[in-house]
Amino acid sequence: MSTVTTDLLNARIETIETRMDARILAIETAIAGAIQFHKELRADIKNLKTTVIVTAIASVLAVGAINATILSNMVAAFESGKNTAAAQAEVTKQVEHLTVLVQKMREEQRQKPK
Repeated sequence: MSTVTTDLLNARIETIETRMDARILAIETAIAGAIQFHKELRADIKNLKTTVIVTAIASVLAVGAINATILSNMVAAFESGKNTAAAQAEVTKQVEHLTVLVQKMREEQRQKPK
């Protein structure tokens, strides 16, 4: 067996330390990259949350606008129907009145001497 000298032992330890320093530096770099990625991801998620909230609010307002439009159109159609019914009733009264007048005129013509 050969004896290990102090210089040789120190050289081996120094080599190991150099390798460990390189590995630790690589790990630190990887962790720094992960932290940066995490920060960017959080910013993206914040923007996504804002987008989702704005979209939800816009959707609610759109549904409300659609409901208001439909209600307005239905009320207008109902009013139009009421007005049409009133006009038909008026026309019916006038036709009945004219029918009565025509009957009176016919009776008067029958009663006139020829």
